[in-house]
Amino acid sequence: MDPDVISFAVVAAIIVAMVGSLVAIGVWGLRGLKTKSTREQPNLLYEQRFDQLQQSVDAIAVEVERIAEAQRFSAKLLKERADIPALPR
Repeated sequence: MDPDVISFAVVAAIIVAMVGSLVAIGVWGLRGLKTKSTREQPNLLYEQRFDQLQQSVDAIAVEVERIAEAQRFSAKLLKERADIPALPR
């Protein structure tokens, strides 16, 4: 068999494989874009949940700050009370 015919067959096979691969990648990309647009609805649900979680964490932080302030105030009162001598019995 002629070497030029073999080279042409190899080049043709490579071109067909490349075109097939590019078509497959294009189809995969289009499907990805379509599913991305359908995934946005659940993202809204996750955003709402995330916002609620963030609000909850903020509320907990405020309460923890209030507890810390109460502890500082109690420690201050106990220190002042310790400075006052007790009455003799």
